[in-house]
Amino acid sequence: MEFDSSRRLTAAERLVCWTVSLLAPDLRSVAQAELRAEGLDVIGPPAVTAPTDGLSGRLRSAATVLDGDAVLSEMRKADWAVLAAEHRREPFGRVQRRALIARPDCPDALTTALLTPWDSFVAGRLVARGRGVPRWTWQAALARIGEVRPSFLRQVLSDETVEEMILTTPRLDLLVRAVDGYDHNHHRETRAFWECVGGLLRRRLGADRSGWTAAAAALPSHPGTFANLLRRIGKTPTPVPAEQADLRILAQAPDAVLAEVVAHLPDVLLTHMERRDLHPRRTREHLISMVLDRFVAAGIPPRGLFARWVYYTVWRTPAARSWAHGLDPLLDEANKRSAAYDVTLRRLLAAGSPPSGAASDLVGALRACTDPIESEALLTSVLGENGSPPWRELIDTHRDAALPPHLLCTLAAREGFPETLARALPADLLPLLAGQSPAAARVAVTAPHRIYDSQGLFHRIRAARVVTDEELPAMSRPAREILRYASTLPAPTSSSSSDGEHGDDLIDHCARLFDTAARSAPAGFWPALLKLLPAFEGTLPELLDAAAAPSHPSHAQRPGDNADG
Repeated sequence: MEFDSSRRLTAAERLVCWTVSLLAPDLRSVAQAELRAEGLDVIGPPAVTAPTDGLSGRLRSAATVLDGDAVLSEMRKADWAVLAAEHRREPFGRVQRRALIARPDCPDALTTALLTPWDSFVAGRLVARGRGVPRWTWQAALARIGEVRPSFLRQVLSDETVEEMILTTPRLDLLVRAVDGYDHNHHRETRAFWECVGGLLRRRLGADRSGWTAAAAALPSHPGTFANLLRRIGKTPTPVPAEQADLRILAQAPDAVLAEVVAHLPDVLLTHMERRDLHPRRTREHLISMVLDRFVAAGIPPRGLFARWVYYTVWRTPAARSWAHGLDPLLDEANKRSAAYDVTLRRLLAAGSPPSGAASDLVGALRACTDPIESEALLTSVLGENGSPPWRELIDTHRDAALPPHLLCTLAAREGFPETLARALPADLLPLLAGQSPAAARVAVTAPHRIYDSQGLFHRIRAARVVTDEELPAMSRPAREILRYASTLPAPTSSSSSDGEHGDDLIDHCARLFDTAARSAPAGFWPALLKLLPAFEGTLPELLDAAAAPSHPSHAQRPGDNADG
């Protein structure tokens, strides 16, 4: 969908334009005509192949890559065959090749031609595509790792490529430098890299403690290949002190090796290693979480130092939080707060503090609990993790005197949690509890516009699958919130879970709702929808019914219709 850049669209106009883009071609043309008649001339014509007459000359005259990008941005659909022929006739210069190769729709054949002979400066622009690059390109770039921008290597690093990159790079130190770079949101790739390094070392070193400390000390700065590193380790005559080992690598050692090394390291040395190896990195929060998770898995006894690491790490896992619980007052207080909405954490903490005796009156005993951990421990001891409490008795008790908020939060994850209790959940925690039961989800989506992160709310509900994508639009009010969320979902990919046209089940369902409403609605449906959307407080089906109502003032003769029939 192309928008007129001459004026800024309102939020409602953007949503309506996005909605129109979902329609079948016949309905889309009607919607465009109705909206243009109302002055909303924002939907461009269908994409056509851009004429290449004069394009080559303007592209060749571009002095900078940005100039070349501007020339190519005029094309909505390029005639790549003509551009490839033009390049064969007279190869484009480096500026032009960098602009062309950055286009997401640039064919693989032309990509090969633009990089022949190889030019690392041109290859670096492949990351601008925002999608995977041909395998041979990153293999060629890795062979010339000293010439390539580190951001290119971070772009191609993935679960599928990481092992080959580690084993084939001629310079491990430069690959580590690239992984440690300062892109946003590459923490998964960073963790995958270090875990893959650990897997490769485990195959070759086994439980050799001296080999692990030597490898962990040498690998980040090793100016050669992985195979050369192993040969160097084998020739190391004396053991390397454990404090010289990089924590990111040491953490990947077998459990027994890791536990033995850490047991002999005092807090002062561990603090030094954390500040040297983890703290300077942009992904330090995720790296610390990775190290702590390995400490937990290896059965290393917790320390006050580790509890402080857990507390100050945003991406701490429930396993690490429960492991270090009781060793730091700040962490303990944070755990109690988080246990109100984090079911996994709550159950792990409850397992470590079982109730002292059997409860003859479950509801009365639950009301007497002082925090969600105590409530969970009591529920689990009586009902197990999956048992349902006596809902009717709890509802009656709540009507007589409101149940404590922490108890309501604990109950929300139990099967059959009733809407009567869901309406009493703390408003500030409701977005975090919405994914735990259908009742909590229904209450949360009745007013998502009053929630700070409504997008996150819908994401949690869909990820938990407590309600279906067909139910969500029918219960979410106002309708504009679910439409705003749906409009931000990524475009379809080859791995999309939906079998529908739009690559997402929620978008597919919304498209069907609009299609059905538009086919049966009188003239003026789309202007009516546009006028209603900003202030309408009902659900999406209610909005469509209101826009299609014959009494709405926007309904009139469709553009081009003959009033005389």
